[in-house]
Amino acid sequence: MFRSVGHIVAVAVVLTAPPQAAAELMNEDAPVIVGHYALNVTSIEEHLRFWVDTLGGTVADFGDSDIAVIEFPDIYIVLRESAPTGPTRGTTFDHIGFAVPDVPALTTEVVANGYALTVGREPAPGETASPPTAGNYGRFSYLLGPDGVKVELVTSSEENPPPITHHHVHFVNEEFVAMQQWYMRAFDATLRPGQTDFFIGANLPGVGYMLNFFSWLPDEELVGTEGRAVGRVGFEVRNLEAFVEGLEAKGITLSRPLRRTDELGGIAVATIVDPWGTVIELTEGLRDRR
Repeated sequence: MFRSVGHIVAVAVVLTAPPQAAAELMNEDAPVIVGHYALNVTSIEEHLRFWVDTLGGTVADFGDSDIAVIEFPDIYIVLRESAPTGPTRGTTFDHIGFAVPDVPALTTEVVANGYALTVGREPAPGETASPPTAGNYGRFSYLLGPDGVKVELVTSSEENPPPITHHHVHFVNEEFVAMQQWYMRAFDATLRPGQTDFFIGANLPGVGYMLNFFSWLPDEELVGTEGRAVGRVGFEVRNLEAFVEGLEAKGITLSRPLRRTDELGGIAVATIVDPWGTVIELTEGLRDRR
Protein backbone atom coordinates (compact mmCIF):
# COMPACT_ATOMS: atom_id res chain seq x y z
CA MET A 1 0.00 0.00 0.00
CA PHE A 2 1.21 3.48 -0.85
CA ARG A 3 2.07 5.72 2.07
CA SER A 4 2.23 9.47 2.26
CA VAL A 5 4.41 11.81 4.28
CA GLY A 6 3.48 15.09 5.89
CA HIS A 7 0.49 16.11 7.83
CA ILE A 8 -3.27 16.18 7.47
CA VAL A 9 -4.83 19.59 7.28
CA ALA A 10 -7.75 20.26 9.61
CA VAL A 11 -9.79 23.41 9.73
CA ALA A 12 -12.44 24.21 12.29
CA VAL A 13 -14.05 27.61 11.80
CA VAL A 14 -17.76 27.26 10.98
CA LEU A 15 -19.11 29.59 8.31
CA THR A 16 -22.25 29.53 6.21
CA ALA A 17 -22.62 28.59 2.56
CA PRO A 18 -24.92 27.39 -0.20
CA PRO A 19 -26.92 24.19 0.41
CA GLN A 20 -24.92 20.99 0.27
CA ALA A 21 -25.51 17.28 0.39
CA ALA A 22 -24.94 15.21 3.50
CA ALA A 23 -22.31 12.46 3.48
CA GLU A 24 -23.45 10.60 0.42
CA LEU A 25 -21.77 7.22 0.61
CA MET A 26 -23.49 6.83 3.98
CA ASN A 27 -26.80 7.80 2.36
CA GLU A 28 -28.63 4.49 2.30
CA ASP A 29 -31.84 5.86 0.82
CA ALA A 30 -30.71 7.74 -2.28
CA PRO A 31 -30.96 5.60 -5.43
CA VAL A 32 -27.95 7.33 -7.06
CA ILE A 33 -25.02 9.17 -5.51
CA VAL A 34 -21.65 10.34 -6.78
CA GLY A 35 -19.31 7.68 -5.43
CA HIS A 36 -15.85 8.14 -6.90
CA TYR A 37 -13.55 9.85 -9.37
CA ALA A 38 -11.02 7.77 -11.32
CA LEU A 39 -7.80 9.66 -12.10
CA ASN A 40 -4.94 8.97 -14.48
CA VAL A 41 -1.83 10.26 -12.74
CA THR A 42 1.83 10.77 -13.54
CA SER A 43 2.91 10.04 -9.94
CA ILE A 44 0.81 8.46 -7.22
CA GLU A 45 3.14 9.85 -4.57
CA GLU A 46 2.60 13.40 -5.85
CA HIS A 47 -1.14 12.91 -5.73
CA LEU A 48 -0.98 11.48 -2.23
CA ARG A 49 0.80 14.65 -1.14
CA PHE A 50 -2.09 16.68 -2.57
CA TRP A 51 -5.13 14.58 -1.62
CA VAL A 52 -3.87 13.24 1.74
CA ASP A 53 -1.18 15.55 3.13
CA THR A 54 -2.78 18.78 1.88
CA LEU A 55 -6.55 18.20 1.60
CA GLY A 56 -6.85 15.67 4.43
CA GLY A 57 -8.06 12.46 2.79
CA THR A 58 -6.98 9.05 4.05
CA VAL A 59 -5.55 6.07 2.20
CA ALA A 60 -8.07 3.23 1.89
CA ASP A 61 -7.13 -0.41 1.33
CA PHE A 62 -9.03 -2.07 -1.49
CA GLY A 63 -6.53 -4.92 -1.84
CA ASP A 64 -5.28 -3.83 -5.27
CA SER A 65 -1.62 -2.93 -5.61
CA ASP A 66 -2.18 -1.35 -9.04
CA ILE A 67 -4.21 1.55 -7.67
CA ALA A 68 -4.25 3.85 -4.67
CA VAL A 69 -7.60 4.89 -3.23
CA ILE A 70 -8.07 8.06 -1.21
CA GLU A 71 -11.11 8.19 1.03
CA PHE A 72 -12.97 11.33 2.04
CA PRO A 73 -16.10 11.19 4.23
CA ASP A 74 -18.34 10.56 1.21
CA ILE A 75 -16.22 10.06 -1.91
CA TYR A 76 -13.32 7.96 -3.16
CA ILE A 77 -10.50 9.27 -5.34
CA VAL A 78 -9.04 6.36 -7.31
CA LEU A 79 -5.48 6.85 -8.56
CA ARG A 80 -3.94 4.77 -11.32
CA GLU A 81 -0.40 5.57 -12.40
CA SER A 82 -0.87 6.18 -16.11
CA ALA A 83 0.34 9.47 -17.56
CA PRO A 84 -2.76 11.50 -18.47
CA THR A 85 -3.15 12.95 -21.94
CA GLY A 86 -3.96 16.34 -20.43
CA PRO A 87 -5.44 18.22 -17.45
CA THR A 88 -9.11 18.61 -16.63
CA ARG A 89 -9.08 21.94 -18.49
CA GLY A 90 -10.17 21.44 -22.08
CA THR A 91 -12.48 18.54 -21.23
CA THR A 92 -16.21 18.35 -20.55
CA PHE A 93 -15.45 17.82 -16.86
CA ASP A 94 -14.36 20.99 -15.04
CA HIS A 95 -13.73 20.26 -11.37
CA ILE A 96 -14.39 18.29 -8.18
CA GLY A 97 -16.15 20.34 -5.50
CA PHE A 98 -15.42 19.94 -1.77
CA ALA A 99 -16.94 21.74 1.22
CA VAL A 100 -14.75 22.84 4.14
CA PRO A 101 -15.38 24.93 7.28
CA ASP A 102 -12.83 27.65 6.42
CA VAL A 103 -12.04 28.18 2.75
CA PRO A 104 -9.40 30.91 3.23
CA ALA A 105 -7.50 28.85 5.81
CA LEU A 106 -7.31 25.72 3.68
CA THR A 107 -6.61 27.72 0.52
CA THR A 108 -3.66 29.36 2.28
CA GLU A 109 -2.37 25.91 3.26
CA VAL A 110 -2.76 24.62 -0.30
CA VAL A 111 -0.78 27.55 -1.72
CA ALA A 112 1.90 27.13 0.97
CA ASN A 113 2.30 23.52 -0.15
CA GLY A 114 3.12 24.73 -3.65
CA TYR A 115 -0.17 24.39 -5.51
CA ALA A 116 -1.60 27.08 -7.77
CA LEU A 117 -4.92 28.88 -7.61
CA THR A 118 -7.15 29.27 -10.63
CA VAL A 119 -10.64 30.63 -11.33
CA GLY A 120 -14.08 29.21 -11.91
CA ARG A 121 -14.46 30.06 -15.57
CA GLU A 122 -10.93 30.16 -16.94
CA PRO A 123 -9.85 32.62 -19.63
CA ALA A 124 -9.98 31.35 -23.18
CA PRO A 125 -6.63 30.61 -24.86
CA GLY A 126 -4.80 33.88 -25.53
CA GLU A 127 -6.96 35.86 -23.10
CA THR A 128 -6.06 37.11 -19.63
CA ALA A 129 -9.45 38.07 -18.21
CA SER A 130 -11.71 35.40 -16.77
CA PRO A 131 -15.43 35.42 -17.62
CA PRO A 132 -17.58 36.48 -14.66
CA THR A 133 -18.39 33.97 -11.94
CA ALA A 134 -21.04 34.79 -9.36
CA GLY A 135 -20.22 34.60 -5.66
CA ASN A 136 -17.84 35.75 -2.99
CA TYR A 137 -14.28 34.49 -3.41
CA GLY A 138 -13.86 34.51 0.37
CA ARG A 139 -16.43 31.71 0.44
CA PHE A 140 -14.96 29.56 -2.31
CA SER A 141 -11.71 29.08 -4.21
CA TYR A 142 -10.35 27.06 -7.12
CA LEU A 143 -7.14 25.03 -6.93
CA LEU A 144 -4.92 23.09 -9.34
CA GLY A 145 -3.48 19.83 -8.08
CA PRO A 146 -0.94 17.56 -9.77
CA ASP A 147 -1.52 16.87 -13.48
CA GLY A 148 -3.85 19.88 -13.66
CA VAL A 149 -6.69 18.35 -11.64
CA LYS A 150 -9.03 21.21 -10.77
CA VAL A 151 -10.69 21.35 -7.33
CA GLU A 152 -13.15 23.84 -5.87
CA LEU A 153 -13.45 24.56 -2.15
CA VAL A 154 -16.78 25.97 -0.94
CA THR A 155 -17.75 27.00 2.57
CA SER A 156 -19.60 24.27 4.47
CA SER A 157 -23.13 24.96 5.67
CA GLU A 158 -23.23 22.19 8.27
CA GLU A 159 -23.47 23.09 11.95
CA ASN A 160 -20.52 20.91 12.95
CA PRO A 161 -18.85 20.13 9.64
CA PRO A 162 -16.00 17.68 9.08
CA PRO A 163 -12.67 19.15 7.93
CA ILE A 164 -13.57 18.33 4.32
CA THR A 165 -16.40 16.58 2.49
CA HIS A 166 -17.46 16.11 -1.12
CA HIS A 167 -19.87 18.79 -2.30
CA HIS A 168 -20.55 18.59 -6.06
CA VAL A 169 -19.44 17.54 -9.51
CA HIS A 170 -19.12 20.27 -12.12
CA PHE A 171 -19.32 19.79 -15.87
CA VAL A 172 -18.66 22.39 -18.56
CA ASN A 173 -19.99 22.75 -22.08
CA GLU A 174 -21.25 25.31 -24.59
CA GLU A 175 -24.42 23.21 -24.62
CA PHE A 176 -24.63 23.37 -20.82
CA VAL A 177 -28.44 23.37 -20.69
CA ALA A 178 -28.73 20.36 -22.99
CA MET A 179 -26.06 18.63 -20.92
CA GLN A 180 -27.97 19.29 -17.71
CA GLN A 181 -31.16 17.95 -19.27
CA TRP A 182 -29.38 14.77 -20.37
CA TYR A 183 -28.13 14.14 -16.81
CA MET A 184 -31.58 14.85 -15.38
CA ARG A 185 -33.02 12.25 -17.72
CA ALA A 186 -30.27 9.67 -17.12
CA PHE A 187 -30.26 9.93 -13.32
CA ASP A 188 -33.85 11.03 -12.63
CA ALA A 189 -32.50 14.30 -11.25
CA THR A 190 -34.55 17.49 -10.91
CA LEU A 191 -33.95 21.06 -12.02
CA ARG A 192 -32.41 23.28 -9.35
CA PRO A 193 -33.70 26.87 -9.20
CA GLY A 194 -31.22 29.63 -9.92
CA GLN A 195 -30.33 29.18 -13.59
CA THR A 196 -28.27 31.99 -15.14
CA ASP A 197 -27.03 32.69 -18.64
CA PHE A 198 -23.94 30.57 -17.93
CA PHE A 199 -24.96 28.17 -15.13
CA ILE A 200 -27.61 25.55 -14.41
CA GLY A 201 -27.81 22.82 -11.78
CA ALA A 202 -29.62 19.58 -11.02
CA ASN A 203 -30.40 17.78 -7.76
CA LEU A 204 -30.06 14.02 -7.35
CA PRO A 205 -33.08 12.34 -5.71
CA GLY A 206 -32.51 11.86 -1.99
CA VAL A 207 -29.25 13.85 -2.17
CA GLY A 208 -30.06 17.36 -3.36
CA TYR A 209 -27.35 19.77 -4.53
CA MET A 210 -24.83 17.81 -6.61
CA LEU A 211 -24.71 18.30 -10.43
CA ASN A 212 -23.53 21.66 -11.82
CA PHE A 213 -23.06 22.80 -15.41
CA PHE A 214 -21.15 25.84 -16.70
CA SER A 215 -21.24 27.46 -20.12
CA TRP A 216 -17.82 27.43 -21.76
CA LEU A 217 -16.89 29.10 -25.04
CA PRO A 218 -13.16 28.62 -25.59
CA ASP A 219 -11.36 28.79 -28.90
CA GLU A 220 -10.38 25.16 -28.48
CA GLU A 221 -12.92 22.39 -28.90
CA LEU A 222 -13.70 20.58 -25.67
CA VAL A 223 -12.86 16.88 -25.59
CA GLY A 224 -14.13 13.95 -23.57
CA THR A 225 -12.50 12.68 -20.39
CA GLU A 226 -11.05 9.37 -21.58
CA GLY A 227 -7.33 9.33 -20.73
CA ARG A 228 -7.35 12.76 -19.10
CA ALA A 229 -6.40 13.58 -15.50
CA VAL A 230 -9.96 12.95 -14.31
CA GLY A 231 -10.83 10.12 -16.65
CA ARG A 232 -14.11 8.87 -15.17
CA VAL A 233 -16.85 10.14 -12.90
CA GLY A 234 -18.38 7.39 -10.78
CA PHE A 235 -22.05 7.16 -9.80
CA GLU A 236 -22.94 4.58 -7.14
CA VAL A 237 -26.35 3.02 -7.84
CA ARG A 238 -28.79 0.88 -5.91
CA ASN A 239 -29.93 -2.15 -8.00
CA LEU A 240 -27.51 -1.50 -10.84
CA GLU A 241 -28.97 -4.18 -13.10
CA ALA A 242 -32.41 -2.58 -13.04
CA PHE A 243 -30.87 0.88 -13.41
CA VAL A 244 -28.98 -0.21 -16.54
CA GLU A 245 -32.17 -1.65 -17.98
CA GLY A 246 -33.82 1.70 -17.32
CA LEU A 247 -31.04 3.56 -19.13
CA GLU A 248 -31.38 1.29 -22.14
CA ALA A 249 -35.13 1.88 -22.15
CA LYS A 250 -34.32 5.61 -22.34
CA GLY A 251 -32.09 4.98 -25.35
CA ILE A 252 -28.83 5.35 -23.41
CA THR A 253 -26.53 2.51 -24.41
CA LEU A 254 -23.65 1.08 -22.41
CA SER A 255 -20.11 1.55 -23.66
CA ARG A 256 -19.04 -1.37 -21.45
CA PRO A 257 -21.50 -3.98 -20.16
CA LEU A 258 -22.43 -4.72 -16.58
CA ARG A 259 -19.66 -6.82 -15.02
CA ARG A 260 -17.62 -7.44 -11.91
CA THR A 261 -14.37 -5.51 -11.71
CA ASP A 262 -11.18 -6.58 -9.97
CA GLU A 263 -10.71 -2.97 -8.86
CA LEU A 264 -12.47 -1.50 -5.83
CA GLY A 265 -13.06 -4.82 -4.11
CA GLY A 266 -14.82 -6.68 -6.92
CA ILE A 267 -17.89 -4.44 -7.14
CA ALA A 268 -20.40 -4.44 -10.00
CA VAL A 269 -19.70 -1.83 -12.67
CA ALA A 270 -21.04 -0.66 -16.03
CA THR A 271 -19.88 2.24 -18.18
CA ILE A 272 -21.68 4.85 -20.26
CA VAL A 273 -20.40 7.93 -22.07
CA ASP A 274 -22.48 11.09 -22.21
CA PRO A 275 -23.06 12.69 -25.64
CA TRP A 276 -20.15 15.11 -25.03
CA GLY A 277 -17.57 12.45 -24.15
CA THR A 278 -17.63 12.35 -20.34
CA VAL A 279 -16.96 8.76 -19.22
CA ILE A 280 -19.36 7.70 -16.46
CA GLU A 281 -18.71 4.62 -14.35
CA LEU A 282 -21.81 3.15 -12.72
CA THR A 283 -21.07 1.04 -9.65
CA GLU A 284 -22.88 -0.95 -7.01
CA GLY A 285 -21.08 -1.93 -3.82
CA LEU A 286 -18.99 1.07 -2.80
CA ARG A 287 -21.61 2.13 -0.27
CA ASP A 288 -21.46 -1.30 1.36
CA ARG A 289 -17.79 -0.81 2.24
CA ARG A 290 -18.67 1.94 4.72
